Amino acid sequence: MNENTDPAVAAARLGDELSSIAGRMSTVSDDFAALAEKLAESAVARFAVGVESEAAEKVVVEKAAAEKVVAPAPAESDRPAASQAGPQPVTPVAAQAAPQPAPQPVAPQPVAPQAPRQTPTVVVPMGPVPQTGPAQTGPIQTGPTQTRPPEPGPTRLMPTPQLQYATAPQGPRPPQGQMPFAPYPAPGWTPTPPAPKRSFSERLSEAAEGGLIGRVLAAVGVGITLIGIVLLLVLAAQAGLLRPEIRVAGGAVFAAALIGFGYRIGRREEKRSGALALLATGVAAALFDVIASTSIYHWLPPIAALLLGGAIGAGGLWMAHRWNSQTLGLMVSIPLLVFAPVVAGGVDETLVAFMMVYAASTLWMQTGRDWTPLYLVNTVATTLPLIVFAAFGGGSDWFLVIAGLVNLALALGSAVVLSASSTRALVLGLAAVGAGVPLLVMASEWVLTRPTATVTVALGALVFVVAALGTRGRASIPFVCRVVWLSAGAVFATIALAISMNGSVLPIGFLGAAIVVVAGTRWADDLADATRIIATVFGGLGLLALAGVGAVANLFMTNGPASSAQATVLVGALLGISAATLLAREWGEYAPTNAQLIWLAGGVIDLWLITVLCVSIGGVATNGSASGFRAGHMAATLIWFGSAAAALMWARTLTGPARSLALGTGLAVIAAAVAKLFLFDLAALAGVFRVIAFIVAGLVLLSLGVAYAQSLTSDDAETQPEPVPAAH
Repeated sequence: MNENTDPAVAAARLGDELSSIAGRMSTVSDDFAALAEKLAESAVARFAVGVESEAAEKVVVEKAAAEKVVAPAPAESDRPAASQAGPQPVTPVAAQAAPQPAPQPVAPQPVAPQAPRQTPTVVVPMGPVPQTGPAQTGPIQTGPTQTRPPEPGPTRLMPTPQLQYATAPQGPRPPQGQMPFAPYPAPGWTPTPPAPKRSFSERLSEAAEGGLIGRVLAAVGVGITLIGIVLLLVLAAQAGLLRPEIRVAGGAVFAAALIGFGYRIGRREEKRSGALALLATGVAAALFDVIASTSIYHWLPPIAALLLGGAIGAGGLWMAHRWNSQTLGLMVSIPLLVFAPVVAGGVDETLVAFMMVYAASTLWMQTGRDWTPLYLVNTVATTLPLIVFAAFGGGSDWFLVIAGLVNLALALGSAVVLSASSTRALVLGLAAVGAGVPLLVMASEWVLTRPTATVTVALGALVFVVAALGTRGRASIPFVCRVVWLSAGAVFATIALAISMNGSVLPIGFLGAAIVVVAGTRWADDLADATRIIATVFGGLGLLALAGVGAVANLFMTNGPASSAQATVLVGALLGISAATLLAREWGEYAPTNAQLIWLAGGVIDLWLITVLCVSIGGVATNGSASGFRAGHMAATLIWFGSAAAALMWARTLTGPARSLALGTGLAVIAAAVAKLFLFDLAALAGVFRVIAFIVAGLVLLSLGVAYAQSLTSDDAETQPEPVPAAH
């Protein structure tokens, strides 16, 4: 290369070469894109023509088989000459209108070599698939060296290989864009005839074969037999038909015969339903016999009757457990619930204790079974007689307290034990709450004295709380049940406080309970939200009760309530401040995004309670004089300003959201203090109290202004850049 060549000329030459190469690459890319497009169109056309060809061949085969006519093969002279210059387009087979015999596709006929052309044409071999028409595509030109795109020209037809059956007489061509299609016949649809209605006799026979009629008859037989036993034990005694010994012995023999016969035939599975009815009737009859011997004839002491009745019930339910039949357990429990009070002559201590022993004896056989209905029946069987006896029985206090607590503990304990195998553990847990209703009935004034009722309800609350917290970590106990149990304990505690305290000291009880519960939130784990809500409810009830005993009126009346009420308000205000502060902290940690609003709400409540506390202290110190009232309000105002100043000064040491929270709280308290100073203290205070309030408030605000002004000046000085010395 000549070294004197101008660089600009060389650069231009390189640019031209690169442009030429880019043009050739673009041409090749266009050729490849055109080839891909043509191949895709060809594949789609082949698929469509294949479907059409199958339909046409099917029609041709059917007609050929019917007419037995074979079309003659085309003569050799009819074929296109091999020396023609260029490929000849062939009419598509799909356009044939005349019937043809079943064609046998053969390989395409060889085409004579064409005369050489200046630009050789590449012939793409096609399979023996007929085309619907000549493909309207441009030629694909290739060569040894193709350096520029093909010249635009008219569209030429691609050669299509001929088939053996492509030369048969053809009918008119279909319109362009359509393909002849022989639709498949739609499958026949025959509507399903409706099922014939069965007659009553057929349905009755089916029910008899399924055992429904046998179960219904057995259930009715159980009821009628038990009624007969009741008549034997009660009505026969009233009429004096038989001696008591004969009646009781006859009932025992009859019950034993039913139990033995039912046990014998129940060994066979197919006769198990009838055996259940016999066994249930015998067990219920034996239980009624024991109750009659105890309550009517007084032959057996209550302890012996309870032991014997529990043994009989346990035996019947042991058979239910062995045969895995909840039906047997229900057929023993339900008649006992209905007829036992009738036989016993009412609800008394013996009946209540007997029901509890019976329910306890059925717990073991329900373990590992999903027998929720039996648990519900047993809970009702123990709770309902206890409610009736507590309301109208007039039993001893100690028996009512023990029976109520045992019934509640039995229901909750059974729910915990049975929930592991039950699919309806939520029903078990909610039903157990109903066992606490007798305790609420006992809390009435006409049932128990105030101290006894308070202790009873408080122990019931303790049982609920222990059940809620003691089942922590048990996956079988639904979380909802534990929350309900904890809430029930809170309700019982509230009732116990209301019973034990009169109106003047009730705020102290509620606020004290709120402090205890909110302190226990730290150890409540998954029940922390529930305990937080319960503590808030207790706090709200305490504040309402505090307002009702004079906490609001005490702020506006110079001659406040008596000294005893002033002391209650004073203690209540102290407890209220503690409860409000603890609750604000708990809810602020629970919802940090709303912490500022929560603390503002807590601060407003604390300001009110601080004012109540100051006025109460002044009233107690001066025995309710006007000077004590004014001194209390002056002290409250100064405390408001001091609290606001402390919050604002503390905000200077904080950053981020904590600074905003402290700053907003302090400014809000400042605004409230200024409003109180001008709207209330200016009129209510007099003499030296007014002077002290205004002077101290002004000094506090001046000090805050100076402190924040210095802080702003120092911040500006820190943010200003240091001067750069001039260069000499």
